[in-house]
Amino acid sequence: MTRTILGGMSGANPLGFLGALGLLRLIRLRTATARLGFLADGSYHPFIEGFDGDLAAAIAEDAIHGQGRQAWNLEYEKTEKRGVKVVADLKAPPDTFARFLSDCIDSWLSETDEPVAYAAAFGTSVAVDNKGNTKPTAFHFTAANQQFLGTIESIRASVSRDWAAESLFKGHAARPGSNVRWDPGAERNWALMAADPNDDGTSVDGPMEWLAFRGLPLFPCSPRGGRIVTTAVSGRGDDMELTWPLWCLPASLGTVRSALQMGWDESPLSRSNRGVFAVCTSKIRRTSQGFGNFGPATVST
Repeated sequence: MTRTILGGMSGANPLGFLGALGLLRLIRLRTATARLGFLADGSYHPFIEGFDGDLAAAIAEDAIHGQGRQAWNLEYEKTEKRGVKVVADLKAPPDTFARFLSDCIDSWLSETDEPVAYAAAFGTSVAVDNKGNTKPTAFHFTAANQQFLGTIESIRASVSRDWAAESLFKGHAARPGSNVRWDPGAERNWALMAADPNDDGTSVDGPMEWLAFRGLPLFPCSPRGGRIVTTAVSGRGDDMELTWPLWCLPASLGTVRSALQMGWDESPLSRSNRGVFAVCTSKIRRTSQGFGNFGPATVST
């Protein structure tokens, strides 16, 4: 079976891992034989088996098909000092989010799975933040005037086949633009830098962030009391971290989904018996303004 190594990606980077999952979800829609694994040679490059097509073209086509009204569209009106504006974010008023969930369930009953997959990954109808709005997934790092779904739409519209090929196989494919802060390299904490980072602008690896968003449904949320818990994320408040495994045997989407919901604090030998050669952990850092970022991952082998 053909194996395609994605030399521009690293499974030890939160964005790279999420992107690899999104790629698996995307090509799984085209072929049931798609499998994902990672190289255990220290590069942690993902590889795809069971798909002989043009991966970069598949990403660009998926981005094009994502135009317009999609399963993940969650928009609502917000009243501000200068009037009412339409917001594309996950921190909707609870009643608005509940209606969104209800519409997604109606689609699911009509045998359309994608709406509920994204709805479950966005949040729950239970947890609220200190402003009384829906408490979203732990992967929600935008704040202030930056809107999560609005940024995703901007990223989607920028994706091209050539950029996707560069991102998959060469790496270091960032270009000027807004990002959703899933790459540790995107952290812009002035306290850690010699100069104000806002003077430099932001950059984005558009195809990788689009793929990461397409992988988000593999991390559903669930209520725990009045809280929200995100798959593979532990802790709460300012003490949260994402933990994920890297496996060397090609795994199907269903197997990957199960692996993400397991704890990986067992012995290296026990993990190895399951095909897992490393476990990565990335701290979730949040600023006083509400922005978040993944920290650089630590890798345990």
